[in-house]
Amino acid sequence: MRTLYLHIGFHKTGSSSLQLAMKEQEQALNRAGFEFLSLGKKGNSSSCVDVVEEREQLHFQVNSRFDKLLATRRSDRTIVSAEHLCYLYQRDDIERVQRVCAKHFDKVVVIVYLRRQDLQAISFKKQGARGAASKRSSSSKLLGHDEGAFPSLSKDIEIYYDYFAKLKVWASVFGADALKVGLFSREALHGGDIVSDFLSLLEGDVELSARQVNEGVARKEFLLTHKLLALGVAESELIKLKPMMQEDDTQLIPSRSDARQFFMHFKDSNQQLNDTFLSNDSGLAFDTDFSGYPEQGNDWISVRELSEWIPEILSAGIQRPEGLRDALLADKLQQMIGRGLSGEALTRELEYLAKCLSATAYIARGQQPWYRALKKKKTSGR
Repeated sequence: MRTLYLHIGFHKTGSSSLQLAMKEQEQALNRAGFEFLSLGKKGNSSSCVDVVEEREQLHFQVNSRFDKLLATRRSDRTIVSAEHLCYLYQRDDIERVQRVCAKHFDKVVVIVYLRRQDLQAISFKKQGARGAASKRSSSSKLLGHDEGAFPSLSKDIEIYYDYFAKLKVWASVFGADALKVGLFSREALHGGDIVSDFLSLLEGDVELSARQVNEGVARKEFLLTHKLLALGVAESELIKLKPMMQEDDTQLIPSRSDARQFFMHFKDSNQQLNDTFLSNDSGLAFDTDFSGYPEQGNDWISVRELSEWIPEILSAGIQRPEGLRDALLADKLQQMIGRGLSGEALTRELEYLAKCLSATAYIARGQQPWYRALKKKKTSGR
């Protein structure tokens, strides 16, 4: 029976590690009777899904590359991994995927891994800070560049993180038995890693070495990249600033209350997800322990930090560095006004604001024209 194992994501659930492991060890898969097809050099086939922004909303559609890829199959047991497929949520689009699969295969096993919404969002937004251009990566298009670890809630965000509604359609189109839903956590994964767990779902004896791929960024690069992209800084300028951002290795982490609030926004969806696809004692499909987060997060830029970073920005070789400094400071002032800071907190921020400005403060003094130095000064009268 011609069988397709179709891995559809989600993003930030070890997809890159899985894809690279299968791409690098294709011969081992072949010896076990499996064929791994991909559109990308690292095993990713997400380019089969177009991500287009129209009228301030994202639209997703499978393109012709998917059909062409499946048409190249030579084995009766084939694997394809394309995490962008998890973007699809409308029945017509998912039915289009099913029709293409049915042309080439008798059976399709749809494999998907889920990660608690707050954990996934932080990791996905970190990936969006790796680039230097807005609206180029899918993370940038979906999550945007607002300050903070989490994206602002929008219709696109609501759709993307409503796991239950999306999987319900996939199960309806492909059949409930065809959908294999796993939880992305070290404790839940077979063997403790995504590669071992995925192989355990295949109908055959396959052994591959695990592969680790880290696509995240540290705190300074996360904060400054998103802030500068939100301000509209050109890609060419951001590239010049990237080296100074990457000197820091501090990890960004939001507050416990912010993480819980983001997760609980999808409470109703997760309750249904728990009843249908995943079962957790919490009743919300995922572990609800948020103790790993601190009481106070570090996912905001303070004026104190700007006072430390601005000298580096000024010396990075960008055009009009003082203008960028002023844009950053004006943005912080607007935030301070909006947050209604007062007392000691306001005083402290104002002190660092003065420090930021003093780094480039300059007053032109009265100077004697050069030609005056050539003339002998008069000693008396007219």
